[in-house]
Amino acid sequence: MACMLLLASPCMAEMLDLSALGDIEEAQTFEEEAPQREWTYPISYELLTTSDYIVLANRESLLDESFVPDDLVKDLSCRKISSTPIQMRQTAADALCALFDAAQADGIYLYAHSGYRSYRTQKTMYYNRLEKNNSKDDGVVAYPGSSDHQTGLGIDVINKDGIGKKFTTAFGQTKHGKWLAEHCWDYGFIIRYQQDKKDITGITYEPWHLRYVGVQVAQYMRDNHLCLEEFTQEWKEAVAEYEAAER
Repeated sequence: MACMLLLASPCMAEMLDLSALGDIEEAQTFEEEAPQREWTYPISYELLTTSDYIVLANRESLLDESFVPDDLVKDLSCRKISSTPIQMRQTAADALCALFDAAQADGIYLYAHSGYRSYRTQKTMYYNRLEKNNSKDDGVVAYPGSSDHQTGLGIDVINKDGIGKKFTTAFGQTKHGKWLAEHCWDYGFIIRYQQDKKDITGITYEPWHLRYVGVQVAQYMRDNHLCLEEFTQEWKEAVAEYEAAER
């Protein structure tokens, strides 16, 4: 009888092992069949998490003092207010040239006024503005590190009549300003500081200030009437929710 029990033991052990293995396989099958969370945001996850054209620069998201884009062109090849070099990042510069060509085809002649500005230049402009405005920040000049111009993706665009004159919101009512507001999105640009978004951007309405974000993003922002702050919050929340569900 003892011998028979001894002989039976390996069989029982084997049965236990097979049972445990079955549990493991069942768990693995469940994991494999578990549906993956679907990405539903209208812009791809890959674009949002890898593009550096959608970087946000404002008072809550300051660029470092040492930040300088590494793909700045030496000078724009499109129409400018003077022979003084204007820099932008390469892709944005190419898109601006395409935008100007399209405008010219419609009888609209645009001029590039101011592109990339260093942190140091922006700092000088900001404190000069404070001196002229009794130390009050009125949102006309961006705080150092918060300027689109430092990204190399921002550009001020005006018409011939505006050369040498102070920028005013009246530009938005000119045929040039209206053309920009209607067509800039199709070339990857947004009106960075919109008239009804001042409370969000902290900057007064600037119909002349374009910002390159890429065509898909620009058109999405136009269709949903978003400023860059709103878009950034929206897509980051979508990414965070998606990544949390994947863990």
